[in-house]
Amino acid sequence: MDKQSTTAARHLAETVRRHRQASNLSLGELSRLTGLSKTSLARIEAGEGNPSLETLWHLGHALGLSVGQLIEPSGTTPARLQRDGEGTIVESTGGMRGRLLQTDHSHHRTEVFELVLPPGTRFASEPHQPGTRELVHCTGGEVRCGPAGHLLDLAPGDTAHFDGAAPHVYAGGPDGGRALLVMSYPPG
Repeated sequence: MDKQSTTAARHLAETVRRHRQASNLSLGELSRLTGLSKTSLARIEAGEGNPSLETLWHLGHALGLSVGQLIEPSGTTPARLQRDGEGTIVESTGGMRGRLLQTDHSHHRTEVFELVLPPGTRFASEPHQPGTRELVHCTGGEVRCGPAGHLLDLAPGDTAHFDGAAPHVYAGGPDGGRALLVMSYPPG
């Protein structure tokens, strides 16, 4: 594991353990809430492994946290440069990769991810908390996204906005696609 991955794994481990204990949950209780095995949860709390996006979503949902809150400390600085290729990367079991570009939970809850959708990739997201909005801006290739029953086709430069509190989908076109995903959560 490189230094960046080790730091992200350590933050995830500390965050999950802290929030699980603050919620007075045993590993067994968190296992029942998430559908994840106690062994998997123990590995995450030990800073081991590389959990999928789906695993992170289930953990966050059970603990009342977003994926960004799980994988990267929030902080504001006057200015910050994040070079191409830097940032915490999460991957779905189907191959979609998201690189966290920004997370700020100081006054409002916003996260920005760079998505890479290989050809034929389809990621079905479960609903987020009520009031969550998503913006997807296609930066390359073709991207299909939006509410599960109303997918929108995006070409480079196109932007989609939709309710993240309903089941929704991200999919890559025949040659794949790239996009920026901005997730805006209600305060709290």
